[in-house]
Formats: sequence, structure tokens, C-alpha cells
Amino acid sequence: MTSQASNLFPHADAYRAHLLLERRLATNTADGYLSDLRVCWAALGGRENSAPESLLTRENLNALFADFAALGLTPATLARYLAALRGYAEFLGDSLRQPGVEDNPLQGVRLPKAQRYKPRALSAKEMRDLYASVEARVATGEKGARRDAVLLELLYGLGLRVSEAITLPLDALHFEDDVALIQGKGNKQRLVPLGAKVQATLRDWIFEERGSIAKPSIATLLVSARGGSLSRMSAWNRVRKICLDAGLDAETAETISPHTFRHTFATHLIEAGADLRAVQELLGHADISTTQIYTHLDQDYLREVHQSFHPRNK
Repeated sequence: MTSQASNLFPHADAYRAHLLLERRLATNTADGYLSDLRVCWAALGGRENSAPESLLTRENLNALFADFAALGLTPATLARYLAALRGYAEFLGDSLRQPGVEDNPLQGVRLPKAQRYKPRALSAKEMRDLYASVEARVATGEKGARRDAVLLELLYGLGLRVSEAITLPLDALHFEDDVALIQGKGNKQRLVPLGAKVQATLRDWIFEERGSIAKPSIATLLVSARGGSLSRMSAWNRVRKICLDAGLDAETAETISPHTFRHTFATHLIEAGADLRAVQELLGHADISTTQIYTHLDQDYLREVHQSFHPRNK
């Protein structure tokens, strides 16, 4: 039987044979490990010829699981993915003696506790600080700063999912109508308004930098430094850099994922008085209950509003 994992990550067929012959796993169990591994490898931005030692690092793996948690994956799913990666890393180290692979790159990877994941929303001041930092980097001509500014606008300015942001094609931007056509989950489309500041940032990137680095075959707005597609993991790493450059400590920056900005987008709209149905449309949620999960207001904020504005508290 030909492995479904072939041509997707290094030594896939050899690893499948190892699971079946040396570990004596059932075929379905082995293929389950390989399926989970394919998901993780793709999320890391890996290909069949990618060097394992460059991807299987504690920093990348912590980033990967933080991103998975932000997407709402259950602790059980995260634990399964961790087991798949651990087995693969041990195989590379013990069986193939890959140079550069850490003895145990999975050691120290933190998984969410067995409870519902609740991303925190950044404050308005934190967002202003992030924007100010990115704009200062753009002003100095720092390489990659314009890309970071666009990524920030797509995630927070438009409230896009990270998958929507990195796959957004240039022709989805309709500057003449001040809207972007977003292809969401289930191939559902929605229109998201493009404000003046967002448009200015996008135009600056398109006309000042993107054209000089993008490969002809790449149609997405965001491209990597080498002109190819920007991976999900690259987007996560860019977010972390944005936070670190703005002065956030490393521990705090590591808790912030691309989804944090989408959650912040929705939370700030709700706090400012936006109608929940309108926010639902902007986020592209089919069910309003999903929007309520994303945009719930924590008790501290509600208590502050009540104390500040209710007549009985005067």
C-alpha cells in the first residue's frame, strides 16, 4: 500500500514502514499518526524537501501549538498532534541520525490546559503602540516592515482569519468601491469595508515593495521575502516580531497569535457599540452564536461600564 503521506514530509515512507514494522502498529493507527503529522508539517510551512532541523525547534513548535489553540482545537487534538510530532522527531534522531535535530525538540512545548480556550483581546492602547512601532519601522525603511503593516491591517483592520489574510488575492481588493471580497470558510464570500488608513497601507505595500519581490506566479497580496506565498507559520512569526519590536516582553508576545487580532477587532467593535449582527457579517460567521463566543466581553469590562455609567453608581 502506498502511503498517503508520500511527497508531503521528509522520509514519509520510511517512517510509515518504521511504524508498521518496528513499532508494530496497526495500519489504521499508523496512518492516523501520519495524517496528524501531515497537518502539523503543513502548518509549519514544511515541504517534502524541507530540512527537519530548521522546522522542529522548540520556538517553532511552541508557536505552532499556540496558533492551533487560537484556532479552537481541543486539548485532546493538540495532545494527539504532539504525540505524532514526538514520534517523528524521535525517529529522525534515533533512526536516521539527522544532523542538527534537537535530541528532544518537543521537550518544553506547552499545551493549553484542558479547558475552553479564551484568547485575550488587546487593549486600544496596546494596538496603538503596535501600529506606532510598525509605522516607525516603515519610516526608517526597515526590510519587511511594510509587509508587517499590511498583515496587521488584514488581521486587525479587517478582522480576517489568518488563512484568509495569507491567501487574499490582489484582485479581491476593490479600491474604487472601498471594499475587499473575502473568500471565507466553506467558500462563502463576504464584503469587508476598506477604510482610508487600511487602503493607504495596502497601496504603499503594493506599489512600493511587493512588485519588486513577488514571483510572477504569485497572485496573493502578501508574499514572503523571497517572493513566494506566505505560510501560516511565517504569519505567526511576523506577528511575534511585531509584538517584540513594539516592546512587549517575550513571554507576553508568545501568547499573541494572528487570531488574537481578529478577536481584538471584534471585541473593540462590540465595546464601541457595534451591533452584534453587523460584527457577525464582518467576521463571516454563519451562526451568531459563534460571534458571541469570539466577542464576549469579560466581567471586568462589564463591571467597569456598569460602575462608570449606571445612575445608581453616581
